[in-house]
Amino acid sequence: MLFIATLQVPVLNQQYLQYLNGYLDATGDEVAHYEQLARHHGYASVNDMINALLSNPAALVRDDAKHKLTVIEAYKEAQYAAAYLQNANYFEQVRYFAQPNQYSRLTSVLKLFEPSLPLQPDSVGSALVTTLILYLFPWAGVALVRRRKPSRQRPFA
Repeated sequence: MLFIATLQVPVLNQQYLQYLNGYLDATGDEVAHYEQLARHHGYASVNDMINALLSNPAALVRDDAKHKLTVIEAYKEAQYAAAYLQNANYFEQVRYFAQPNQYSRLTSVLKLFEPSLPLQPDSVGSALVTTLILYLFPWAGVALVRRRKPSRQRPFA
């Protein structure tokens, strides 16, 4: 059972990447629209446009600029995550998913998660090694305790 559970990490990684790619497609269109707006209105960059919007006296315009900054930041983070996870090994994937700042996105992916078995040999090998470590680690402590020689006690005189 533990082996099957550890096999789900590469499967989860693939489904997480699919989720990220969908997010990147949709958000990329929005970021491209920001770039088009900046060019159309004569700004050298999106950052220049956003800085101009942030200094606008109207609160609605400033809030829109803050939203644009949030979208761009989230887009860059998703790009980094997708690039990282595509090249990450099994243990790097586990470490990435275990980060608390990933929980909200991971929860969204897990709602649609469908367990299966990975076909990549390296995924199966990593899962097998992890399973053996998780299974044998507690028993190593038990074996060490049992191997300790009892101390010699002096008989009562």
